[in-house]
Amino acid sequence: MKRHRERSSLTKEEGEEHEQIRLVHTPDLPVTIVKMNDFSAAKDQANFVMKHNNSFCNTATDMSNEYLEKASPPNPRKIYADCILRASESQKSSIKSSMRCKCTPLEWFLTLFPIFSWLPKYNWRTDLSFDLVAGTTICVMHIPQGMAYALLGNLQPIIGIYMAFFPIIVYSFMGTSRHVSMGTFAVVCLMTGKVATERMASYAAVQLKLNDSALLSELYLTDDETTPGSPYTSEQIATVISFSVGIWQILMGTLRLGSLSVLLSAELVSGFTTGAAVHVLTSQIRNLLGLSLPRRNGLFKIPLTYVDIMWNFGNINVTAVLFSVFTISSLVIFNEVLKPIAARKIPFPIPIELFTIIIGTLVSKYWITSKEYGFPIVNHIPTGLPTPSLPPIEILPDVIVDSFVIALVAFVISVSMAKIFAIKHNYQINPNQELIANGTSNFVGSLFMCAPISASLSRSLIQEQVGGKSQIAGLFSCSLIVIVLLWIGPFFETLPHCVLSAMIVVALKGMFLQFLDLPKAYNESLLNAVVWVAAFIATVLLDIEYGLGVGLIFSICTLIFTSNKPHINVLGTYADSNVYVDASMTQAKEIPGIKIVKYTGSLNFATIELFVEKLQLIIPPTEPKRKKGANNLGGIIVSTISKEKINDNVSIDDNLCDFHPAMVQLQESISWIILDFSSVSSIDPAGVKALKSLTKTYLKKDIQLIFVGCAPSLFQVMERCELLSQAGIEHFFSTVHDAVTFCCVPNFEQINNNANQAMSPDSINIDCVTTNVPYQVIQNSIFEKIPNNT
Repeated sequence: MKRHRERSSLTKEEGEEHEQIRLVHTPDLPVTIVKMNDFSAAKDQANFVMKHNNSFCNTATDMSNEYLEKASPPNPRKIYADCILRASESQKSSIKSSMRCKCTPLEWFLTLFPIFSWLPKYNWRTDLSFDLVAGTTICVMHIPQGMAYALLGNLQPIIGIYMAFFPIIVYSFMGTSRHVSMGTFAVVCLMTGKVATERMASYAAVQLKLNDSALLSELYLTDDETTPGSPYTSEQIATVISFSVGIWQILMGTLRLGSLSVLLSAELVSGFTTGAAVHVLTSQIRNLLGLSLPRRNGLFKIPLTYVDIMWNFGNINVTAVLFSVFTISSLVIFNEVLKPIAARKIPFPIPIELFTIIIGTLVSKYWITSKEYGFPIVNHIPTGLPTPSLPPIEILPDVIVDSFVIALVAFVISVSMAKIFAIKHNYQINPNQELIANGTSNFVGSLFMCAPISASLSRSLIQEQVGGKSQIAGLFSCSLIVIVLLWIGPFFETLPHCVLSAMIVVALKGMFLQFLDLPKAYNESLLNAVVWVAAFIATVLLDIEYGLGVGLIFSICTLIFTSNKPHINVLGTYADSNVYVDASMTQAKEIPGIKIVKYTGSLNFATIELFVEKLQLIIPPTEPKRKKGANNLGGIIVSTISKEKINDNVSIDDNLCDFHPAMVQLQESISWIILDFSSVSSIDPAGVKALKSLTKTYLKKDIQLIFVGCAPSLFQVMERCELLSQAGIEHFFSTVHDAVTFCCVPNFEQINNNANQAMSPDSINIDCVTTNVPYQVIQNSIFEKIPNNT
C-alpha cells in the first residue's frame, strides 16, 4: 500500500500551543471536514479509528512528529474467521474422538461400576448410620408396596418381593444416583400387566384355534390371573418383558442415547402419569368393592370398566368394602394428621403401611376369614429364593415393541428423579450409565422371575428424607428382604386383596396432585398445557400406550410449531452507544444506511421461507440504486445550510473557507444489511442456499449482506455449501459493532487512492475539541496538516 505522505503527514513545531489537522475527503465522497485545533484530540480520534476500523489491513497506529506512521496489526476479521474454522475442525475431531474409547481398563471398570469409585471415600463413621436407618425404612416399604404393585401387574404378590431384592443389588453397584429407590412402580407394573394379559389371551386364541372375535373377547374378559388355554402364565410373560426391557436399555446406554429422555417433556410425563394413575385407580375398584369384573383391554378401557361396575354394583362384597374403607381411612388420617405431628418427635418415619398389612393379615386369619365372607386373599407364598432360569425367549418377538415403550417410560421416570436428587445434593449423574444400570438390573432380574423395575417416587423421597447417603441403604434393604423371602413370607398368605388395593389407592395421591401442574403449565405456555391435556385425555380415554404416543406427537408438533415461528427484529443503537437493542425501544435508533436484522431460531427447510419473506418485508430487494460513491460512507450526503443552523459548538474558521458550512446528513437508502445470527442454533443446506440467493439479489441493488456471530457449526455448513467463497470472508464478523464499524468506514486503500484527486472545494473547519462529530465521519477521513499561518 502506498503511503501518501503529502496528504497524511503531520508535523508539530516546537513552541506551538495548538496544531491544526484537517480531515480531507475526496470529491467522490461528498463530505469534506475539518480542522482540529488540539493535537491530543486528533491523536485520540486517530486511535479510535485504528481501534475500531476492522477493514484496515494496514492502519495508522502511531502518530509521530513527522507523519502518521502506518503499521500492520493483525486483521480482526481474519482472526475471527480463523478461530471459527479452527473451532469447526475441532468440532469434527471431537466427534471422531468421542467414538473412540481412550480410557484405560481400570477407568472403564470404574465407570461401569461406580460403587468402587466412591466406596473408598465413603465416610463409614458418619454416613453408615444414616444408610442403615434408610435401608430399614425402605425395606419396610418394599414389602407392602411390592405385594400391592405385583397384584397391579396381574402377578403373584411374591414377585414384588423378588423385585425388591435381585435388581436392587445390581443397581447398587452400577447406578450413579445415591438416593433413588428402585423396585416396583405403579405405572410400569400396570403397563407390564396389560401386555401380559393381552399376550395370554392371544396365545390362548392360537392354542385353541379360536378365530371368532366373540370368543377372543371372552378370553380378554376373564378375571383370572391365568387365561385358560394359554401355554404361558403372566409371570413368564412378565419375565420376558423384563428381559426385553433390559436389552433395550443396555443397547440405548451403549449407544449413548441417555439424552433420549428429552423427547419426553415434563408436561408430557406429568399428563401421561396422571392419566396412568386413573388406570391404576380404576383397576383397583374391583378389589375395593369385592367385585368379580371382566378385564377390559384396548380402546376406551376406562369408560367400559365403569360401565361394568355400574352393572355389577349390586354384587359388591360388604366385608371387602369395610376392609377398604377402614384401610383407606386409617392411612389418610395418619398421613395427613398424625404423621406431621410424629415427624417432629420421632427421628424416623413410622411404617404405617407395614402395620396395616400385618393388622389386615391377622384380622383375616383369626377373625373375619375369607372362606366365611368370600373376599379374595393372597394365598400361597413360597419361601426361599427362586432358581435362576432363562425366560421363554421364544415369545420375545411378540413383546419387543411393547417392551421398548416400557423401557423408555421406566428410564424417563428414573432419570427424572435421579436428576432432582443430584441437583439438590450437588452431585452428578450419568444418564448413559443409568441406562446401562437399569438395563442390567432388568436383565438380571428376568432370570429370577422379576418384572421390569423403575424408581419409586414415594420410596425415593422417604430414603432421602430419613438421611440416606448412598446406595449402601439399598444393599442393607436387600439384606433384610432376604429374611422375608426365607422365613416371613408365608405369614402374609391370608392378607386380603382389598387391603393391598386400598394401599395402592392412597399411594396415588402424589400422582393425582400432578393435576396442579396443568395451571402452572398454562401460565408458562399455552402449548405446554395443550401437551399435558392431550397426553392425559388420550391416556384415560384410549389406553396407556396410545396416550404416550399422542402426547409425544403433540410434543413434537409443538416443537415444530415453535421452531417455524422464529423471531426476527430490527436492531438499533441504544442512546448512541455500542449497545444494540430492538429498534422499537425508547432511546434506540437505527443507523442510517444500515439495517441490522437479528434472527432467533434455526434456519432450515421449514423456516427459511418465513425468514426470507420477513427480511424482504423489512428491506425490499427492489431498492433503487444509489448515486456513485454512496457506498463508501454508507449513504452519507451533504446539504448546504446557513451558519445560524450550525451547532453553536462548531467553530468556523473563515480564513479557510468563504462558503456556507456543510452539515452531514444520512441518506435513507440502505447500503448494508447486517444479519445477526448469534441466536441461530442451526442451519441446513436449504438455509445456506437461500442466503446465497439473497446475497446475489441484494448485491444487484448495491446492497451488501454482512453475517455476524455465526457459531462454528453454522460456519462449517456455510463453508461446505460455498457461502463463504461467494460472500467473502470479509463479510463475517464476531460482533454487531464490528460489522457496523466496517460498514461505516470505506476501504482504506480506496480512500488513499481517492486522496490523490483534488479536494472538494466544499470544506469547512470544525473544532473537534468542542464538537460531537459523528464517528462515522471522523473514521472516513484522512489527516492533513494545516499550516499555522492559516
